[in-house]
Amino acid sequence: MSTSAARDLAAILPEIIVTLTAIAVLVIDTLLERPRAKPWLALITVAGLLLALVSGPITTASGTYFSGFVLVDTFTTFFRAVFIILAVLGTLVAPEYLARRRVPPGEYYATLCFSTLGAMTIALSNDLITLFVGLELMTIPIYVLAGMQRHDRYSNEAALKYFLLGAFSSALLLFGFVWVYGVTGATEFAKIGPAIAKTGLSSGPTLIALALVTVGLGFKAAVVPFHQWTPDAYDGAPTPATAFMSVAPKAAAFAAILRIFDGALTPLAVDWSLVLALLAAITMTAGNVVALAQANVKRMLAYSSIAHTGYILAAVAAYRAGAPSAAAVLFYVLAYGVMNLGAFACLLYLDVEGTRGATLDELDGLAKRRPGGALAFAIFLISLTGIPPTVGFVAKVFVIQPVLDAGLVWLAVILALNAVLAAFYYLRVVVHLYMYDPREGLPRLVPAPLLSLALGLSAFLVVVVGVLPDGVYAWALQAAAPLVFR
Repeated sequence: MSTSAARDLAAILPEIIVTLTAIAVLVIDTLLERPRAKPWLALITVAGLLLALVSGPITTASGTYFSGFVLVDTFTTFFRAVFIILAVLGTLVAPEYLARRRVPPGEYYATLCFSTLGAMTIALSNDLITLFVGLELMTIPIYVLAGMQRHDRYSNEAALKYFLLGAFSSALLLFGFVWVYGVTGATEFAKIGPAIAKTGLSSGPTLIALALVTVGLGFKAAVVPFHQWTPDAYDGAPTPATAFMSVAPKAAAFAAILRIFDGALTPLAVDWSLVLALLAAITMTAGNVVALAQANVKRMLAYSSIAHTGYILAAVAAYRAGAPSAAAVLFYVLAYGVMNLGAFACLLYLDVEGTRGATLDELDGLAKRRPGGALAFAIFLISLTGIPPTVGFVAKVFVIQPVLDAGLVWLAVILALNAVLAAFYYLRVVVHLYMYDPREGLPRLVPAPLLSLALGLSAFLVVVVGVLPDGVYAWALQAAAPLVFR
């Protein structure tokens, strides 16, 4: 093997380990009898993911590989860590549910690993081609996860809707990339920016390219009005899959948005920032308003995840603030990933028929029936609301500050009002957990030691990072530095 090839392979060692982990899980699941294999598959998956996490440096000097198609920098390593942490938590919350619902565990864990691989590929992309391959490698396994519970009609519906709208958005995004190439003659991010600067939006094809890319990535991130797939897909998918797909694909979508908008399309920032600010305001407001009307907790969390997309998008729109705006996106993505995955996973304590989550009434008195699980659920909901001393509060502060620095005072006001609006439906769940007594007919609680471990770890991170956010935020600032070309 040549020195250049060895250097290229060493640069993507974490991705190689995740791939080998997925293959190993499939092989072990095939070779061993299922009753013997099941207890080990989750542990093998977690071990492989943790090995991938420690195999790459936390920070690294920027370098390009594979003839410029791959870029490994601090931005890449930050998102690698985010995706692997979310995959580990997504694996730990799943085993008891998979066994109860007879979902093939080997297929589930391997599919989750392949989706994580796609997300990691997005983070290291230095080219439109690499980015699109990563997006598809991430989303296609998510379609499978959504429909993994094959005998449940809601799971089938979720997978079908997600696939159809996901394929449509991928076509729009690819068409947008084609227009970008037609305008600039380049697919590498570093070459697109200078070429775009010569034309600006005075060129019709440039405007079309920007519009198509915005719509395509808007679908991936569930930005209103491109969010139609989100509620039904999240509601109908198996709950462990919902917990993972509500956070990892969104984080990957924002990695792509930062690579493209804060990198390749920086010369058009004056134009796209206003569009993204308006979309952010509409997204957070629509998500929160519709979430208010939901009696099903799983569907409520689905709509609230749309609102959080708006919060993150507000930080992207505040590009004038420089590195703190991109760092706010990175910090919020990590914070949102841990607390939202945990909130969905708390529903796994309840043995609810099918894939659909519990209603508010079915959570009555959970604090008396499962004190630890109810406490973790309350912590996640308080953090999602943005109440100190949780990481959700700090994340919102880090978003509002660059929004104000960028002169978008109106957007900061809308963000603050939406945070107050969200408090009603989040804290309403806490009231049902603690202020209502258990009654007859409530769903059975299931023993779930691995789920409790994952939720305990997540709740610990939510509080500790909320109290001591400086280290993570400094890392986010360092990771945002390669994006700041202004």
